[in-house]
Amino acid sequence: MKFDYVIAGGGSAGCALAARLAEDPSVSVCIVEAGGNGRDLFIRMPAGNGFVFGNPRLDWGYESVPQAGLGGRSIYFARGKALGGTSIVNGMIYMRGVPADYDMWRQKGLAGWGYADLLPYFRRAEGSRDRRNAFHGQSGPLKTEPAVNFGVLDSAFIASAIAAGHRELDDFNGAERTGVARCDSTVSRGVRQSSAIAYLKRAPKNLTTLTGRHITRIVMEGKRAVGLETLGGELIRAEREVIVCQGVFGTPQLLMLSGIGPADHLRSHGIAPVIDLPGVGADLADHVDVSMQYASDRLDLSHSRHQRLDRAAWLMGRWLLNGSGPGGGSLFSAVLFLALDDPALPELEVFMTPMTVEENLGNGEEEAAPFLERLGRRLLVRGRKVAQPGIQIDINQERPKSLGTVRLASADPTQHPLIDPNYLSDARDLDELVHGVHIMREVMAQPQIAKYHQGETGVWKDAHSKSEIINAIRQTAYTGHHPCCTARMGTDEGAVLDANLRVRGIEGLRVCDASAMPSQITGNLYATVIMMAEKASDMILGHPSLPPEDPRDIANA
Repeated sequence: MKFDYVIAGGGSAGCALAARLAEDPSVSVCIVEAGGNGRDLFIRMPAGNGFVFGNPRLDWGYESVPQAGLGGRSIYFARGKALGGTSIVNGMIYMRGVPADYDMWRQKGLAGWGYADLLPYFRRAEGSRDRRNAFHGQSGPLKTEPAVNFGVLDSAFIASAIAAGHRELDDFNGAERTGVARCDSTVSRGVRQSSAIAYLKRAPKNLTTLTGRHITRIVMEGKRAVGLETLGGELIRAEREVIVCQGVFGTPQLLMLSGIGPADHLRSHGIAPVIDLPGVGADLADHVDVSMQYASDRLDLSHSRHQRLDRAAWLMGRWLLNGSGPGGGSLFSAVLFLALDDPALPELEVFMTPMTVEENLGNGEEEAAPFLERLGRRLLVRGRKVAQPGIQIDINQERPKSLGTVRLASADPTQHPLIDPNYLSDARDLDELVHGVHIMREVMAQPQIAKYHQGETGVWKDAHSKSEIINAIRQTAYTGHHPCCTARMGTDEGAVLDANLRVRGIEGLRVCDASAMPSQITGNLYATVIMMAEKASDMILGHPSLPPEDPRDIANA
């Protein structure tokens, strides 16, 4: 099979990029995806996340190597295995990075990647239902709306944050970020907006989608990429370019299996290097998440009430009827950004969830539960343990100093790579998180929220001194589900890609996904990955870049 452009991986970026490339009727485009079509009922239903998270048919189920900074625990990484990639399992929060994140990319020598350069691509992608200002788009494929499961505890959390001195915001993706607000969701009228659902509703004739194909390597002729090979020995040739969109773990693994990466590491697995690129698999950055839990007897205010079979059936039936009710929204509605120094660059993103749940699947076995709960619990629940009434505070560190690696475990393309996020190896990360814990305790002590809970539980209950808090952090931290930067753009020697997402030293090969990000951003990654795909399509097709825009300049004029 021959196509002009062959895309390895139909994930968040892959689907969006393929759709945009195929808008040119003169070219042929092919997506090669290991998973299915991404149209399952529980992918479409926001509350069905528990049926996707940890499901081996829909989730790659990566795990880290044991983390010294977390007491030797291994951390579970959910990564979507279907068209849509990890957008089939994410938390559905629409959150860009702050302007300073992207301006730092430009200042590192990446022309065209500053905030003003990128805002037009965010707007082109977005189809906001309610935002009518210069920061947002209204007609793009990726539909967004205010989080629908916004309830009593969300309002109380926002009121408590304001009482503790934090600023109330209206729009996290507007001019300012530090403060508290109801967040926007990548949900539209009760349907999750994965990239496959958003961009591939009506695939054009010049776009071919090959699912159920596990890619084994990029086929090279000298130092030119000419196609992909799958497990069955199938060859899919690219007449113009191969674009790798297999995500933060899959992309560096595929590059290394194809001879592109640290030469000594490749040789140690019997792979002949095509080019020595030490940056492949380096610089892994993730938002480490510290989870604090508060007890509550208010089942009536908790998402956990939907676990009982009769209530789950009601939730499901209402959603099937017209997409309404709790089943049509994400878990997360209220978010607080904390700035310890510069309000333009908050260090911590805090999510409040109106229930408590152990989300790291690496922790323990499935918890026993009454029959009705056992059947109904998968709605809204991501984890092995039954969700409980309560309040969960997840403190995400936005720009960690601790960076990790992705390395091959073997030359077998079906074996997961070795993932070492190297959490909390830099003491400065712990200092920021300890600071965050103190701030959140002040917020949770405010009467507006305190009347709904009975205090901290588990290891947090008796964690008062700095050493006790650090111990609690090490016991409760896990991934914030935002890993990136393992095949990053840059101008330094460690960079894998140039400013046009082209792999250095290789012709006909680009990367477009979270692995290509030059550095970690302040916020959830999905919106930025979609933006990158929008921008990449113009680069690849030779279209002029959209004119830069920055509404803050007008406001400050």
